[in-house]
Amino acid sequence: MSTQAPVVTTPNDETRLNIGGSQLVRKIRSDDTNGAFSVVEFVSKPGEGVGLHTHSDEDELVYLLEGEIEVTLGDTTMTATPGTCALLPKDIPHGYVNIGNSPSRLLAVLLPGNLDNFFLALSRELAADREHEEHITKLCQSFGLTFHS
Repeated sequence: MSTQAPVVTTPNDETRLNIGGSQLVRKIRSDDTNGAFSVVEFVSKPGEGVGLHTHSDEDELVYLLEGEIEVTLGDTTMTATPGTCALLPKDIPHGYVNIGNSPSRLLAVLLPGNLDNFFLALSRELAADREHEEHITKLCQSFGLTFHS
């Protein structure tokens, strides 16, 4: 028997976070799944996205809902269109940029789910009136994230 209670999130319940070049929408919080997983949506304007990075703790399942993005997975670069789905195992460098003319929407399931709390902390840091580099570096380290140039 499952100990997981049903979780339903409507657009009125979602938390929208500014994470730099993209907006992140928290769909299912890790707190609601006992940390098993979380679901987030990345909304990126043309020319924006998420820089090349790895995470040491989470696998990530992504599904492109809208837009056209250029995706880097390890040593491979490809163009993704709506309906593209990928499993990104931990420790694999990945990132994307919206190469279309309208916002892109990318749904991500994070397994386990704690990384949604990174985005919440990042959003709070970016809203603070101070230099961010040192604080973001420490935040990334605490969540097992490494960004690549």
